[in-house]
Amino acid sequence: MFGMYIEKTNVILIDINNHMKKIAILSLALLPLFGISQKSKVQTAWRSLNDYEATVKDGKPDVVYLNKAKEAIDIALANEETKNQGKTHAYKARISYAQYQYNLMQELKKLEATTPDKNERAMLAYGNVSLTDFEAANDELNKIQELDPKFMETIKEGLTKGTSMLGEDDVKFALVAQQMKMESGNIASGKYKAKKYDEAADYFYKTGFMNTMLYKVKDTSNFYNACVSAAKAKNNAKILEYNKKMIDGKIASPYNYESMFSANIAKGDSAAAIESLRKGRAAFPNDMGLLTQETNQFLAKGKQQEALNNLKVASEKDPTNALFFLVSGNIYDNWANPKDKTTGKDLDKPANFEELFKNAETNYAKAIELKPTNTELLYNSLFNLGAMYNNYGGYLQNKASGLTIAEAAKKGKELEAKSQEYYKKAIPHLEQALTVKPDDRATMGALRKLYLLTGNEAKGKEMNEKMKAGK
Repeated sequence: MFGMYIEKTNVILIDINNHMKKIAILSLALLPLFGISQKSKVQTAWRSLNDYEATVKDGKPDVVYLNKAKEAIDIALANEETKNQGKTHAYKARISYAQYQYNLMQELKKLEATTPDKNERAMLAYGNVSLTDFEAANDELNKIQELDPKFMETIKEGLTKGTSMLGEDDVKFALVAQQMKMESGNIASGKYKAKKYDEAADYFYKTGFMNTMLYKVKDTSNFYNACVSAAKAKNNAKILEYNKKMIDGKIASPYNYESMFSANIAKGDSAAAIESLRKGRAAFPNDMGLLTQETNQFLAKGKQQEALNNLKVASEKDPTNALFFLVSGNIYDNWANPKDKTTGKDLDKPANFEELFKNAETNYAKAIELKPTNTELLYNSLFNLGAMYNNYGGYLQNKASGLTIAEAAKKGKELEAKSQEYYKKAIPHLEQALTVKPDDRATMGALRKLYLLTGNEAKGKEMNEKMKAGK
């Protein structure tokens, strides 16, 4: 009777790394705004803003004053004499921000009847409010930085060293800039809670940028949250943009490189994906997530030696991970038992077959010894080792059958005995595999043939009945 071949399962690594991070909710405190007197339309804007703030203080905001302030400052910004002055833009920032705050208060009032919890109500309001005026105020901050960097440097210095060093006008603007930074964080958290992840990504990034601009610190947390939000939005363009900014800003973690890898894969740009992994591995050579992703790519591309090199590193770092040993065993098994890529037929055994076979056996056995709790992992380790023993037994049996009469007299019995030895070694591993997956017909079929090949007709018949009952 000729031996039968069992097709082993090929496996890849699975990255289970979770990089999610809690989103911090910033303080919701609102700071008062005050006017700064200037001439002409700028002075009118200041006076109207001051009148509006008085109505806010009285608890009866009158937007007529706010609209008048906006009209005046817009005229000033269209005037050649005042449009390029940093302080003109500072007034525009404050007026736009006041309009945004008014809209926010209206959103809060709408929610009072349906949302009793104050913090919950605030987050919902931040998630729902129109951001047009906030964006306008933010644009003015950027414009001031461009037009009058010395003025902005004075503001930054006051915020980091204490506002007592600033004049009265500058203190008032600095407080607005500071409050906008806080507000941006609240907007980001609100948008995230409302599952508006695209907007959340933008506002987490803006918060990080404003912190960097105002306080000269790299706000890793908000930049990271921007990346996470972009991932939640499945927006590949933003994932690539924000993660690259963290990398370029030298505040990256392995997560940033993995995110860029995944986004490039989603775009179908495998070359860029591999480059992201290469750079990530160079920056974080000890990170297991990047190592796993790179190993999967090597396996997918058929670069088994590179994959095996990575797996050796991985198993040294985490010697209790059965997956690393299973995949290593799989690679050695494939090398020991090569097949024609086109026909799938067995090729000649390599010169170092015994060494490769032993390495495969050792790695499969190690994976089993670790007793992984993952059912698929344990089953594949048991089944692959059993299949390898069976297939080698079949190879030896076929080799014996192909001998001439003269050769059979000398080597036939030896080959037959060795074939039986490997068939019998396969049986207990496949039996254990069947306990892991009791209804697996591939395992049952393999065992039925092995029982018959080794002369155990009773068990062969029993397995045959079990297979019939399972139909």
